Amino acid sequence: MNNLSIKQEIERRRRLFNAITYVDIAVGVTAGQLRELGIYSGAAGVWVNTALTKGIVSDNAGIAVSIMHTGKDYSDDFSDQGINYDFPATKRNGSHDQNEMQALKNCYEAKIPLFVISKSANKKLRDVHIGLIENFDNEQNKAYIKFVSLKELDVSEPQLVRDTQAKYINKFDALVNKSQVTTSAKRQKRILAADHKPKKVLRYIEDYARNPDVVAEALYLAKGICEACHQPAPFMKKSNGEPYLEVHHIKPLSQGGEDSLENVQAICPNCHRKMHFG
Repeated sequence: MNNLSIKQEIERRRRLFNAITYVDIAVGVTAGQLRELGIYSGAAGVWVNTALTKGIVSDNAGIAVSIMHTGKDYSDDFSDQGINYDFPATKRNGSHDQNEMQALKNCYEAKIPLFVISKSANKKLRDVHIGLIENFDNEQNKAYIKFVSLKELDVSEPQLVRDTQAKYINKFDALVNKSQVTTSAKRQKRILAADHKPKKVLRYIEDYARNPDVVAEALYLAKGICEACHQPAPFMKKSNGEPYLEVHHIKPLSQGGEDSLENVQAICPNCHRKMHFG
């Protein structure tokens, strides 16, 4: 029994695709690269790495890793969006064709992506898409594989971060400061190479249950004037038309400060930021 889970296999294939491209199609890949990475091996239409994928879905068959589209042996309908792939019917000895069909079916049922390999403009090289089988038709002996982007294959779970909000902001500010000491050219290079879809995190925040009466009374007593810079509130709240000020604890609650009128100020957002980060 293989110890890899479906999720691990999806992530493994995502990393393999990243090894040959950072966009949604790899162009001009050598056959040697495909063999070395285990994306494709051999001349058959369907490549199944049985040793690695057998047991992920069932004990009896592996999962299709890739298909080779040549446009010669089958009447495949190939486009920029996907491919209508005919099931193998080579009449080879044994149960090769049946095993490959089952491997394709396992890929479909587990929603695991597979690689679609086609000839590049240079006939000695290959282009590679990654796709998901959207339709598996036993009666028509066809499968439709829709090409997808790497972003659609992100199976990572949100990371649990056990930081207070203040610690998170301090850590992020430190990373910004570190970035600022490098050159703009280096930053832009990293930005281009980075995934533009931010990772999700579950942030564990330790907080305090504050007394709403203390907040309301502090705002009432301030009468719309910041108690730090003594300027009017910068804008009015949409919810009730009241001047927007924030109630700041002079001695932080995390340091033993009381949640009382004597320990708070109603101040503008600018002064509030200055109190914490100035």
